[in-house]
Amino acid sequence: MVTKPPIHVVIWLPETFYAAVAATLAEIFQLVNTLRREAVFSFEFVSRRGCTPAASGVSFAARETPSRTPDVLILLAVPGMERSALLADLDAESSLAAPFIAHARQAGAIIAAHCSASYFLAQAGVLDGKAATVSWWLKDDVGRLFPKVRWDASRLLVRDGRLYTCGGGFSGLELAKALLKDLGFQDEERWVRKLLVLPPSRHLQTPYEIDLAEFAPQAASLRERLDALPLDDIASLDLTALASRLTLTPRTMARRFADEIGFSPGQWLKDRRLAIARTLLEETDMSVAEVCHRVGYEDEASFNRLFSKTMGMPPGAYRRESR
Repeated sequence: MVTKPPIHVVIWLPETFYAAVAATLAEIFQLVNTLRREAVFSFEFVSRRGCTPAASGVSFAARETPSRTPDVLILLAVPGMERSALLADLDAESSLAAPFIAHARQAGAIIAAHCSASYFLAQAGVLDGKAATVSWWLKDDVGRLFPKVRWDASRLLVRDGRLYTCGGGFSGLELAKALLKDLGFQDEERWVRKLLVLPPSRHLQTPYEIDLAEFAPQAASLRERLDALPLDDIASLDLTALASRLTLTPRTMARRFADEIGFSPGQWLKDRRLAIARTLLEETDMSVAEVCHRVGYEDEASFNRLFSKTMGMPPGAYRRESR
């Protein structure tokens, strides 16, 4: 008896994404395996960046390329409601998603886009002449940018052949349920709904639309947000942690630094380290080695060279001059 190979699901992760959606999709496929007492699904996360953190900071282990050709490719959304920043992030991520989309198309796989990920399919030309939906807050933008697509952003889920698109963060639940039924797992879909206490199927996004401008707080400038950051743990603060504290993606953080501050996040972090080092040299009796490690440098010689280049004198001389 020939054993049928499991249906292979590849879940593609952008630079940041919704951890709850990624985890729920994996949980649903694994639950079907448990209910069937056999591996009818295999699934894996893929990302060009390998281990990838979600918007919440939770990390997912991901391969850079699929271990086998996908039967189903699910593209997860880039989070964000500030449209200009979100569109820039979607443009940047499109080039990373494109090879996975092309591979899946060549294999004849089902391709599903969650929330703003419909943008990737539209950018790749896959949706030209097709019916599709997208996150409701992007409907005007995608209509303008991709006029060949038959957009219907009132719908929560749209299927056109082997292409699935859905809108809004937890529309991923509707996507998972639709995939199970269309792949022939109607009974399992019903069991999953009952075991996970999933809400009844929804069909429209329109009841969820709001005016985002009405409740969005006045955004503080990047400089104000940087000035408000606690730097007690400057030694362990790196660029990834800095982006997380600012609730920005690393790419958006770099762009906002260039636009608003005029130099890179790395330069800002170096300046803060040196400013704290100067204060410690002026106000404490810590040794230069202790100051070096307190501000995050492991090599004292490198710290001394950097300090001398910036301040015009080594740390010891600076201490003598400043007291």
